[in-house]
Amino acid sequence: MRRGSSKPHTERLTYRLGYTSAAFSFLSRVAAVVGRRGSWMIGMLTAKAYCATQPGVLRLVTRNLALLGHPAGDAARVFENYATTLADYFWLAGRPTDEAFALADIEGKPIELKTGAILAAGHFGFFEFGALALTQLGLPVSIVTDAEPTSELTRWRADYRRRWGAETIDLGNDAFSSLRAVEALKSGRVTAMLVDRPPGGRTLDVALPGGTIPFSMAPAILSWMTGCPVVPVSVRRTPAGRYALHTTEPVTADRSRPRVEALEECTRQVADALVRDFLRDPLQWYHFVPLS
Repeated sequence: MRRGSSKPHTERLTYRLGYTSAAFSFLSRVAAVVGRRGSWMIGMLTAKAYCATQPGVLRLVTRNLALLGHPAGDAARVFENYATTLADYFWLAGRPTDEAFALADIEGKPIELKTGAILAAGHFGFFEFGALALTQLGLPVSIVTDAEPTSELTRWRADYRRRWGAETIDLGNDAFSSLRAVEALKSGRVTAMLVDRPPGGRTLDVALPGGTIPFSMAPAILSWMTGCPVVPVSVRRTPAGRYALHTTEPVTADRSRPRVEALEECTRQVADALVRDFLRDPLQWYHFVPLS
């Protein structure tokens, strides 16, 4: 094994230099100059170089794909897909929101709000793009996220979402910050969160074709607390370079049942819906850390 190949990707120089507000600002400026296709080309070349120099991370992604029952040998395509999506992320930073929304295809059931709603998404496709699509449809969106490695990057990403009309709820280390998510739901907002790589809190192990991974129970807990439905949602990149926002049937933590049983069943239904999307296109499932 090449020296350093067993390091987590978050400890590698490429991550520490690239995952910063300065790098994000620079890449957005580059994308504005070279355009969308130029950004794709840069992203693809970067992905190929990364795969050639980071065999340890490539093997890790191969193991993660095996959890979905996907055969070995396609891990490099995960990085290429991710790089292309990131290229769009930076390119869209300088585009009008209506131009960006023109790339959206809406699939599944429309979200009809009588109360707030909890969107549960995975690290799949262009999950940030869902905020744009929903705000352009007239829905008030709050993104619940953990703090980034630096406060500068946290602000950069919050400003990016705000430009699209979505607010950020940064959980951080504040014991009361989760109450902001409850308040947002009670005010009728759509509150979105990622659930397939929980950093902490209550989780439920969910079976995949090649093993199990933990899913966050936070959406089910919020549903139990507020009575709001949980809507599984994914944003898949299509071969034409568009983004398909797919929502499935809402589920709710049934407060007529015992609490633990209701939370687990709600989480299981959410996970089942999301895993169906993961299996539809495993090469857009973006996990670069161990999942099992």
